[in-house]
Amino acid sequence: MSLLKKNQLDINLALPIFPEVEVTLLDSNPNAKKAKTGLLKLTWAGESDTEEVVFEVALGEYVQQFVQEFKAAKAVAVNEGQVTAGATHAWISNYINKQPISIVATPEMTPVENYFRQLNNVQNIDAPENLMDTYMARSAFEYNPQTLKSVKEEWIAKQLEIKKSEFTEPRTLTLLCGSWNVNGRTPKENLAPWLIPNEHPELPDVYAVGFQELDLSAEAFVFNESNREAMWCAMIEDCINLDKVYTKVKSKQLVGMLLCVYVKTVHIPHIRNVQAVVTGTGIMGMMGNKGGVAIRFRLFDTDLCFVNSHLASDSGRCDRRNQDYQEVVKRTLFTMPNGPPFTIFDHDLVFWVGDLNYRIPLPDSEVKSLVKARDYQKLLKYDELTVERNAKHVFVGFEEGPIDFYPTYKFDVGTDTFDSSEKQRTPAWCDRVLWKGAGVKQRTYTGHMVFRTSDHKPVSSLVDFAVQVVQPKRFAEVRQQIVREMDKMENECRPDAVISTNLAKFPDVKFMTRYTQSIVIENSGQVILQFRFIPKLDEKKFCKPWLRINPPVGMIVPGEKATVELMLMVDATTAASLNTGEERLEDILILHLENGKDYFVSITGNFLRTCFCTPLVTLVNTLRPVRDLTQPAAASSSSDRRTKSQPPQPNLIDFGESASTPAAPTSKPEEPKKLHIPKELWRMVDFLFTYGLDEDNLFATSGNEQSMELIRECLDTGLPFETMPDAVHSISECLIRFLEALPDPVIPFVHYQRCLDSNSNYTLCKQVSCCERGFLFFFFFCSRGCYYCVGLTQRFVCWWLLPQVLTQLPSEHYNLFVYLMAFLREVLSHAVTNGLSAEKLALLFSAVLLRPGPDKTRDAASTKKASNFIYHFLLNDEEPQFAS
Repeated sequence: MSLLKKNQLDINLALPIFPEVEVTLLDSNPNAKKAKTGLLKLTWAGESDTEEVVFEVALGEYVQQFVQEFKAAKAVAVNEGQVTAGATHAWISNYINKQPISIVATPEMTPVENYFRQLNNVQNIDAPENLMDTYMARSAFEYNPQTLKSVKEEWIAKQLEIKKSEFTEPRTLTLLCGSWNVNGRTPKENLAPWLIPNEHPELPDVYAVGFQELDLSAEAFVFNESNREAMWCAMIEDCINLDKVYTKVKSKQLVGMLLCVYVKTVHIPHIRNVQAVVTGTGIMGMMGNKGGVAIRFRLFDTDLCFVNSHLASDSGRCDRRNQDYQEVVKRTLFTMPNGPPFTIFDHDLVFWVGDLNYRIPLPDSEVKSLVKARDYQKLLKYDELTVERNAKHVFVGFEEGPIDFYPTYKFDVGTDTFDSSEKQRTPAWCDRVLWKGAGVKQRTYTGHMVFRTSDHKPVSSLVDFAVQVVQPKRFAEVRQQIVREMDKMENECRPDAVISTNLAKFPDVKFMTRYTQSIVIENSGQVILQFRFIPKLDEKKFCKPWLRINPPVGMIVPGEKATVELMLMVDATTAASLNTGEERLEDILILHLENGKDYFVSITGNFLRTCFCTPLVTLVNTLRPVRDLTQPAAASSSSDRRTKSQPPQPNLIDFGESASTPAAPTSKPEEPKKLHIPKELWRMVDFLFTYGLDEDNLFATSGNEQSMELIRECLDTGLPFETMPDAVHSISECLIRFLEALPDPVIPFVHYQRCLDSNSNYTLCKQVSCCERGFLFFFFFCSRGCYYCVGLTQRFVCWWLLPQVLTQLPSEHYNLFVYLMAFLREVLSHAVTNGLSAEKLALLFSAVLLRPGPDKTRDAASTKKASNFIYHFLLNDEEPQFAS
């Protein structure tokens, strides 16, 4: 049944649809507008007795069209002589089964959407090329004939997209985008000067309002817990919704970032597929009050996406801001029903607001002088965002209206005076509004100086934008024409194809590096060719987990070609078995032509061994770089240290050339040498100890991707670290990723629950004497200079230092835990300069040191328990002191 949306409030269900039929809404709910479905009962006088039929419908959706279809069914019955006009409604019995008829009209999707936005062909050619994570996520490698989409419908969808202008009409709406960094404060003044455009008396159809630094408390920062969202939504509604004109579509908060979207209530029936995603740009997405919040939905037949972001602060960090932008773009994915995920750029229109923090790298006095003269055009030539956009480093394809207002940062709180503190921060347009897509025309773009609560001034942009409205009749005509053209091309001939290659080689594959090769399929036959990759006999997946195929299915008309991309990446889920040699980079793909033959494509690759995803016991038994090993290192067993009669003897090995150079032959066989801390981890900690202890936002800022790739290569080959961008932050993230990738974490899986159970018991967790700090630092500094001699202190401190559960760890796990705790204590001793706290470090490192099993997940309660456990080893306090 082809159905259109209609607001249920326009229909009085107590009235009959037409004579002789009574309509009743069953299972009614006092809050029916929020219910998803309901039962609609139609009762009429039958030939012998009262009869009825029950339909399941979506409340508030499609009701009017349902009635029209009902009337049409009666007309058909009359025309076919099944019943005479004006008679009773016994004709309905022709449409009734023994069981109640159920017509489910899902408000999540319309017929048009099934063609445009829910198939694999939905991609935006303007999306940045570095979105490989998103790209690889588009192709599932498990074959399921029940869910595999019809390639015919996919091809029809492509043709419909090309001819979309033939069956849609634009409708112009207005949007107000706003952004404000509130600096942790709660303004008491009315928001109307910011949100109500006085120069344009008609209120906008849509509001998208973003806040930054909403909550600066430690608890919000560490655990993403804050109650500010409801308060700020109420303040917005008190301003714009006095006459109940607007309905909130969605609001979403991430630490200090909040994005709220409101739409005029009259448009609510035309909104579908509402989703929200948060993306933190700190290490593991959990540290730092930076990142983005995004909300998307479909309004009429146009996909809209709104993004609110807070990028890296401080002058001189333009590259870091660029990377934060790329991280938000890459990791913001909306999961779509029955289709691949949407990226930010898979939308018709994108509106981006936020404290982007781009500065003006000129002397403070010169900037203030130009601001006073209102020579904004000269200032904008040096504005970092303008420069980076022109260089196509960020916001490629976005537009921004002319800036003709004061810089919005930074002011003395409560005044209109630029920063007069000791730091004398230079004024800048940190707060911006940009958009991407066709049909947008800006009316106003301004900063609002009347607000003095924060050190930022809010900005707003009022724009007109066009949405597409599908005309159902014309849509049906265009689709029917496409189907007829397709039918003409089909006949009884067998399909045939030419494949560009049947072998794909991936030489020298490195960990966490992506590689792409292409296969071109040409339709050399006379009929439409439908292809898909199918699994081998007795298998469910048509490719190995380290491979992605895009697209896995397709349709090609005669004479045309299609390109299939093979994307290979070895990540933490697949590297372990490749490291040990249990698996190899080898696979055979079966390309199947419907009603035709199969083609076989061989995949081969050479994986370069990595220290990541390698067990600790292997690493400590490996003196040479892992890349030099031709066979997996033998893993010696690790018994409980209490069963050993002698403490391990120090192996005085020079960590330099000799660590990667075989020892000279001797006349007497030597005992196998064993390290007590992996040399790779020691190198990273040593670097951070030497160069990073005073680095601002240490462990709270993600690294540079290119630098981290170089660091991994140095660790795997034994080469020295070279000069690289953001070296400290890149190595700190590599350290976290190294610990996260261990097949069995530092505290093994079997001890996970016991550690959680002891998290709140100070005695159970600590059992430490007053000499604890001295032992930890002796241990740490000794191992810094000579990471192999940890065994000298191992037995001396174990019984005094660690809880009972940790004394049962294998020696390599025990040593590493003690070593890391000593290092983190030293990090905390520099908290004044690096801005860290025990709470933040406990949260971050508990996520990698104390992990549940592979088949288990962590909830908020277990996250706090794990953080408490680690916290006890960082400070002597009985309980972590989080802000209330």
